Amino acid sequence: MAKKTTRRKKSSGTRRSAASRGGMAHWYVLGAAVVGGILYMENLPPGPETGAAAIRTASIERKEKKAEREVVRVRPKPRPSEAVGETLAVEEKLPAFSGKWFICTTQTDYCVLDGSTILYAGRKVRLADVDAPAIAEARCDAERSRGGDAKLRLREILNEGNVTLAAAKGGSGRAGAAPHLVLRNGQSIGHRLVREGLARPWTGRHQSWCG
Repeated sequence: MAKKTTRRKKSSGTRRSAASRGGMAHWYVLGAAVVGGILYMENLPPGPETGAAAIRTASIERKEKKAEREVVRVRPKPRPSEAVGETLAVEEKLPAFSGKWFICTTQTDYCVLDGSTILYAGRKVRLADVDAPAIAEARCDAERSRGGDAKLRLREILNEGNVTLAAAKGGSGRAGAAPHLVLRNGQSIGHRLVREGLARPWTGRHQSWCG
């Protein structure tokens, strides 16, 4: 009788131990699943943002771009002398020339076009202080003839020695010619034409030499 009781106790203890082990097994499985899930989420590549996250990200990006634009717009104001498009009023002085002058036919530089227009250093220049008779646009034969005389005389005066050119302040070009003072030893060559009766002082517009 004692042996049967002992066997029942042992059998009962064995079942309780097995039941205990069986009861804990699902906790082990659950714990392993949780650990595995954590590791999987940590190694998971970033996926698409949710709607709310995407809105927050877009809002942050807009603020950053706005800040960048504001930084770009803020520029130091230039000083008065550095203002865009501002140029200092500096008198232009072309290099002196002491070579031979020609009538502009085949010659294309350092030559005389009419009594008040020359080609000098590759540019068309008008004597800023004189109004000489026209040739190509003469209104009568008398003006054309006097224009030819002024043209030949201007060439003679230019060939007397070296000359320099200085841009006329406030002058305006006529027929595409830049107004300059033609000088020798500081004296205007145009004034000589006026004194000799071959030109008139410039008054701002061309006047007729007819009649």
